[in-house]
Amino acid sequence: MVYTIRPRKGFKLSSIISFVVILSVLITIFISTIIGYKTERKSLFNNTIEMNGIAASNLSKTTESLVLSMQNSLQVTADYFSDIELSDENVLSQLDFFMGTSPYFNSLTIVNSSGVIVSTSPNNLNLIGSKPDSEATIDALKLKKASISKPFKAITGRLIVLVSNPIFDREGNYKGFVGGSIYLQQANIFRDILGVQSSTANGSYFYVVDSAGNLIYHPDKERISENVSGNPVVQKLMHGLSGAQRIINSQDQNFLAGFATVPAAGWGIVSQTPQDHIADLSENVIQEMVKFSAPFVLLLVIISFWLSRMLAQPLNRLANYASRLSVEGENVKPLTMDASWNYEANQLVDTVAVAFNKLRQQKEELHAEANTDALTGLTNRRTMGAITNLWKQQGTPFSVILMDLDHFKSVNDRYGHHMGDEVLKFVASVMLLEKGAEDYCCRFGGEEFTMLLPHASEGEAVQVAERIRLRIEQSVTPIGESVTMSLGVATFPDVSEEVFELFKYADEALYQAKRDGRNRTVAYSSLMHMARI
Repeated sequence: MVYTIRPRKGFKLSSIISFVVILSVLITIFISTIIGYKTERKSLFNNTIEMNGIAASNLSKTTESLVLSMQNSLQVTADYFSDIELSDENVLSQLDFFMGTSPYFNSLTIVNSSGVIVSTSPNNLNLIGSKPDSEATIDALKLKKASISKPFKAITGRLIVLVSNPIFDREGNYKGFVGGSIYLQQANIFRDILGVQSSTANGSYFYVVDSAGNLIYHPDKERISENVSGNPVVQKLMHGLSGAQRIINSQDQNFLAGFATVPAAGWGIVSQTPQDHIADLSENVIQEMVKFSAPFVLLLVIISFWLSRMLAQPLNRLANYASRLSVEGENVKPLTMDASWNYEANQLVDTVAVAFNKLRQQKEELHAEANTDALTGLTNRRTMGAITNLWKQQGTPFSVILMDLDHFKSVNDRYGHHMGDEVLKFVASVMLLEKGAEDYCCRFGGEEFTMLLPHASEGEAVQVAERIRLRIEQSVTPIGESVTMSLGVATFPDVSEEVFELFKYADEALYQAKRDGRNRTVAYSSLMHMARI
């Protein structure tokens, strides 16, 4: 019998090698993309919620200072009227004087112990002699102590918050109270201090609630006085808690929120960012990575088909490397292979090496951007926190200089935010001129800057701060004129052994510099000395 051998069909070795290489690279890119997406998403999630926590904390400090200043202003007014007959004709002129010198309230009112309005400023409300029956007025008369009301609609029809302080004569007899009104849905001190929020690219915004969960500040004025106590974050604020977490708000929207209390008023501040924004950012990063790597993948495909027969062995080694990369990720050492006798094989290896190394480089650049302030090039707040925590763990003494430009809002108002940014960059350049080799210059946020000086005493830090302040004051900035700044200094561990408290004390010294007239440096130890005196 004659047996006929049928030829076996199969794939050419060159095709198999090309297929394996291409498939391996694609799988590697896919896995790296998924890992990169998850890593980037987690990083953005943590950074966003951390920054919102920091933002809420800073806003709470600003609001706390504002509320205390309001109460102090009313206390001074009440003390003045303690010796004056409230029915006297000069009450109005004196009240107008206090109104003119106080930036906190939209109007001032004096109510006697019988609940009758004696005088108002401005005197255009036609309320003198009337007897308001609002819960806020009744509570103020009943409590006979400083208080802040819930939002309520006054007899003028305005939605207001009433800040009141009792008036007693020298014998301790109750005469009534002086009340400062804040018109919540009109221009007020909160909008001046906290700013009028505009829509942002990422949808972030902040709001303020009172102790009962009522909105007293919100970018949507129509929502002011709305009760949002069902919000989990607001519930925590109502119990005096601060922190950061993911939430579903009262309108069933997912947010990453930071929140902090304002102890002086029992209020709370929430700063939040839509969670969907994190997914969008992560997808954008992955898209950029894919766009960047696509040309190299295409080049690899073309070269693999062209040189498959000659490059069987080098391609096999490339496939093994790709497999290892998909499993071990960044732990794999950079691609290095011994030179082949085949010139084309060497070129292919070099091309793949460049592609993967550039992907690594891009990731490193993204990491660097995450730790650097985009406008000034200084270290950002996140990195600053890591540095100070490390120094604390190592027991390294250091000083903090907290700086804030004086009246910077007027620079933006007069010259625009673009020139304001140029002034900020100018300040950063001055700081870099004065920094030592081991010092760190950071942008704290807005027009606030920080300098960290390891192993520097308070006196040395004050000298550096003064050099910076004088340079700023004596220099012509990009707006064609000089600006000034106020500075606060605190030292670890002399002032505090906790980093958070250290920055708090530096901030208190800074605000003392503001109160003392601005354009000066104040060390926290001097505040401690004054307190002991």
